[in-house]
Amino acid sequence: MINQRQRELRRAAARAFMESLDQLHDTLQSPETQPAHPDSPQPKGLKATPPPQFDLSTFEQAVADIEAFIEKQKEKGESS
Repeated sequence: MINQRQRELRRAAARAFMESLDQLHDTLQSPETQPAHPDSPQPKGLKATPPPQFDLSTFEQAVADIEAFIEKQKEKGESS
């Protein structure tokens, strides 16, 4: 029972995390994204750099890897 509840909580957390990543992706890809302090002067000679490319599939794989690692650690703990 507890294990089922923990799995449900992990799945819900993973879903919430993925939704947050989706929102972050949308924000980073948005053309109207503004700097935090638009009134602050840019140092001379420095050009504004575009936001880094955001690869959602890489984050999804990372989440899956983390979940697999946690499950493996949990199984190790139960067998001890």
